[in-house]
Amino acid sequence: MKDTKKSYRNEEWYRFANSVKKRDGYKCTKCGRKEPEVILQVHHTEYKKGLEPWEYPLSNCITVCKGCHAREHNLIEPSRGWTLISIEDLEGLYGVCERKGCGSEIRYEHIIYHPQWGYKSVGSTCVEYLTQEEQELSKDILKVFKKINDFVSSSYWENGITKKGNSFITTTHSHNIIRIYGKEKYYSFQIALKEKGKKWYDWEKPIKAYNKDLSTVKELSYIVLKGLTSYDNEEVEILRNIYKKMI
Repeated sequence: MKDTKKSYRNEEWYRFANSVKKRDGYKCTKCGRKEPEVILQVHHTEYKKGLEPWEYPLSNCITVCKGCHAREHNLIEPSRGWTLISIEDLEGLYGVCERKGCGSEIRYEHIIYHPQWGYKSVGSTCVEYLTQEEQELSKDILKVFKKINDFVSSSYWENGITKKGNSFITTTHSHNIIRIYGKEKYYSFQIALKEKGKKWYDWEKPIKAYNKDLSTVKELSYIVLKGLTSYDNEEVEILRNIYKKMI
């Protein structure tokens, strides 16, 4: 059996790691801190079977401090990379903030999402901390989230059968069509766009949404539809970033 720890305790690894640190200015690429304030380490952004740690291209590695390295490996709750999904008024202190170390009673429940950590319910103070990097709680982003939530809560879905006998559910939005095929954990969705003045629809290729619940698939389908039809470049970019974090 390969001794993984031994691979990181030899001259070749030390030389390689120092090359990565030198390229990154001897500071953490995530938080910007330097030694001796923090301990710097080298993180592989992806791993390939059969390669020694120093046999990767430098572009596959980044310099991180010990704390940020732990977050990269999901050993501790990340302080960045969360996306705000929705905000709900519980009309009283009926919720509990799920941020690690908090546990405060909350009235305004903020549902946030992280691609490695999933969903959490947090309060107003914690959501500002966890989503500050990518969201900044801007009005434009909150407006997009409201549109997504309004679609999921108000859209009417009908059952249908394809010519091949496969079942689906479907809805329309601004004369365009969304179809969702499959069942729990094996969903896919498809968008049909209708140009003004034309009688037919242009069907996009089906998109897989495996290991997602139906509500999330509806959100994803709406995000893709709006991304294809919106003329607002800023809105399209916001939708693209949300989609990347949810898939």
